[in-house]
Amino acid sequence: MGGGGGGFIPSNNANLQKKIEDAREQEKQQLDQQVNELLRNTLIQYNDRDTELTRQRLDDLSGVMGDKTEIESMLFGGSVAKHTYVDGLSDIDALVILDRDTTQGLSSQDVLTKMHENLTVNLTQGGIVSIEKGALAVTIKYNDGMEIQVLPGVRSDDTLKIPDSSGVGWNATQPKVFQDKLTDLNKSMNNSLVPTIKLVKSLISDLPKQQQLSGYHVESLAIDAVEGYKGDTSPRALLNHILEHVSERARQPMNDITGQSRNVDDYLGEADSTQRKLVSQAVAGIHRRLNAATSLTQWKVMFGSVEK
Repeated sequence: MGGGGGGFIPSNNANLQKKIEDAREQEKQQLDQQVNELLRNTLIQYNDRDTELTRQRLDDLSGVMGDKTEIESMLFGGSVAKHTYVDGLSDIDALVILDRDTTQGLSSQDVLTKMHENLTVNLTQGGIVSIEKGALAVTIKYNDGMEIQVLPGVRSDDTLKIPDSSGVGWNATQPKVFQDKLTDLNKSMNNSLVPTIKLVKSLISDLPKQQQLSGYHVESLAIDAVEGYKGDTSPRALLNHILEHVSERARQPMNDITGQSRNVDDYLGEADSTQRKLVSQAVAGIHRRLNAATSLTQWKVMFGSVEK
């Protein structure tokens, strides 16, 4: 009788196949270890930036504003307070809470104009390139590339208000809600979420300007990505998960939980807008390149550790 025998593999061939698979798995694990070490070292470089200089400049701004206005208190929001600041990649927001009596009856644009005039006249430290008034904030640019955005706020009863997009009225906001949520999720991710946000910001910063995301938007997307996440929290695994999520979620508007605006990403337009598709495709491209990387050198190129 002629037996089929089509599924029979000689034992020596089976052993060889297993050895090949074991070798591949060992190489993968070794690369994972090397990549995780690279990402940790990259974060050390970010954390070594001159945060003391940042704090000093914020203190200088506080002193100038205090000389000319009645400041109830100053809260440092943005990336500095959330510890997601990456030098050159993040805006720094100084939220100046003004005394309600001095702003009574003034539009948010009036208050912003007065703040701009005050800073222009009284902020005299060296190294300032420009002091510019935007729709919502005053931006101070320094010759080393740092930018600090000063946002006026007023407190009405228990509500904190900042300028709305019209430049006339005020929007109620709760900045601490966002910060507390990020802190809680970071703890649940073994303190890996905040470092991974820095890595995502670094990768996105290499994209053309029209394909980049704001720092606050990246942070909001990262929070959205890890809510309910139960997977590996090593740097490589979490980075992979967040990038994949960002590439998909960026196509749809995201509500701003602080209430300071309707969405954190109005600058990208409506759902599935051309701008959103460009951003989505760009981040998906980063995600694909990292997944396809088979050597540590390829990862180093992505993070600027070697010439591209």
